[in-house]
Amino acid sequence: MGIIVRRPSLEAFLRSGGRRLLYGRRKTGKTFYARLVLPDYKYFIVRRGGLFMDPETGEEFSLGAFLRMCGNRVVVDEFHRADARFFDAVQAGSCGGDVVLITSTLHFYKRFVGGPEAPLKGLFSLRRVDLLSPLELLAADWGLGGRELVERLVFWQEPVLVGRSLEECVVSGSAFARSLVGEILDEEDASYSRRFDAILEAVAGGATRLSEIASYLHGKGLIEKASTSHITKYVDAMVKMGLLERVEIWGRERGSFYRHASPLTDIAYYLDARYGLRDYPAPWGFVERVVMERMPLLVERFVERFMAEYFGLKPVKVLEPEVDVALVSFKRIEIAAEVKWRRSLTPSEVRRAEERLGRLHAPRRILVVPEAVHATSSGLEVWSVEDLVQMAKERARTGPEGGWHTGQHR
Repeated sequence: MGIIVRRPSLEAFLRSGGRRLLYGRRKTGKTFYARLVLPDYKYFIVRRGGLFMDPETGEEFSLGAFLRMCGNRVVVDEFHRADARFFDAVQAGSCGGDVVLITSTLHFYKRFVGGPEAPLKGLFSLRRVDLLSPLELLAADWGLGGRELVERLVFWQEPVLVGRSLEECVVSGSAFARSLVGEILDEEDASYSRRFDAILEAVAGGATRLSEIASYLHGKGLIEKASTSHITKYVDAMVKMGLLERVEIWGRERGSFYRHASPLTDIAYYLDARYGLRDYPAPWGFVERVVMERMPLLVERFVERFMAEYFGLKPVKVLEPEVDVALVSFKRIEIAAEVKWRRSLTPSEVRRAEERLGRLHAPRRILVVPEAVHATSSGLEVWSVEDLVQMAKERARTGPEGGWHTGQHR
């Protein structure tokens, strides 16, 4: 028995009919959700080598055999593995006009839908599928609350981890994270090298600028000089593949700030970069302390993602003053927030947060804490986890797509 987290935007897209294309890195639930929402569609997956397999029967079909039996209402998973003749057939109208294509790539798929010679250009509505969003997760009924709820949801953004304990997420998830990286690079047609691995270690260990990442790789003897020119193509590729995120630095100092897109890969590579735990498993008690050391930063990013989606604003990195969350609209910071992931706050801590956020002159300044606190502040909104949950549930009820909930399935 598993838990289904409803994804209303994705569900509405899949139910819209016509030619639809889902893309995104591996293990984000694309296939599962398509089969859940479209149970009356015939499902095929393209195996390496180009054969079309029916997973229900295990039968494999050549392209010709598939096209002879392909009717309307078809889902073709990992379509990018198919022979080029498949795209000509789709362009000519094979499989009817009600078809869903799925690919586990974030960059490689563009050769089929972008550019002047792309065979599927303009034929499909596109939808990117990322990790579960904090809005989707917080709107669900989990039977948890406060710190424990958010600390679980941080890792449950990875669909394959939903419902697992923190220990299961970290211990079993670490091996999964590394295998996932290899799968993503393989699907994107990129050769896996030690440089990719080292970049992920560097970013998890605190190297968030290109110059810092280059210095890390140079120190390991992986590049000849600590020059950003030696790593830019690798970092750009990892952003395109959905392994890293690039965040704009806001203010007089320009540039980009890099971080892991997934909290799972972040913690896996953080454990390695800081404590060398890749090949030497440590007792859970030690690992748990390390995870709790990292947790405030992971919660900050979870809250940032929630706010960005809830308000429809773009997250940026502000270095002076350095604040946890800054959201902009065009050329103005609209929301600034501090996330204090502690059991209690002193009045002086609240005042310091108010002073720091006040320096940005944002119209809304927010302090996010685990549980409700009694804080006297004329300039801050104080949000607790309960407030986040209520906001998510209200959006689920009143939003145009509605219906966010969890249910059980076998």
